[in-house]
Amino acid sequence: MSRLNDNWLEQALERLRKGDKAAFNVVFHKYSARIFNFSFKLTHTREDAEEVVQEVFLKVWEKRALIEPRDSFESFLFTIAKNIVYNKARHRVHEFAYKEYIRTFADILAHDTEEQFDFRELEDFIQVSCQQLPPVRREVFMLSRFHGLTNEEIADRLHTSTSNINNHIYKALIFLRKQIMTHHADRVIVVMAILFG
Repeated sequence: MSRLNDNWLEQALERLRKGDKAAFNVVFHKYSARIFNFSFKLTHTREDAEEVVQEVFLKVWEKRALIEPRDSFESFLFTIAKNIVYNKARHRVHEFAYKEYIRTFADILAHDTEEQFDFRELEDFIQVSCQQLPPVRREVFMLSRFHGLTNEEIADRLHTSTSNINNHIYKALIFLRKQIMTHHADRVIVVMAILFG
């Protein structure tokens, strides 16, 4: 990159740091196609690659005050894109594993008790119970158990400490354990394995 281009980019990033939306649009148009191509090579789908581009630049806007114009902005962008792609992949693996977990327990329980177990009802129960949690605690728990985020990632997303996230999850589990014991004592082993495993 020439020094002229370096100066242009530094100036645009400096304006972006200060919340200049026009500078953001300029940076978006300069890099979005490259981020798309990079993401497409990793995800192999246009829809996923487009989502990654949107999430990358949303993150750029959210973290604009942390941008250092003289550092490698391209490296910054592609690191964000790579992390988003990996997180999406991990979430899908987690989601698949969760569904397989439920199916496995359904098979075991049906075989052991010769009863049909309504796991849709069970999933609904878990979701309804989660809705009774305080809003922040509910969000923390859902991000942890149903979206596969680590406690550190949740803390970063919610701008709080990891210990605070640990506390929310602990209290959510205590509440849900009581709900399970009250309403589904006959299914407690299965439900607890899903939530606490």
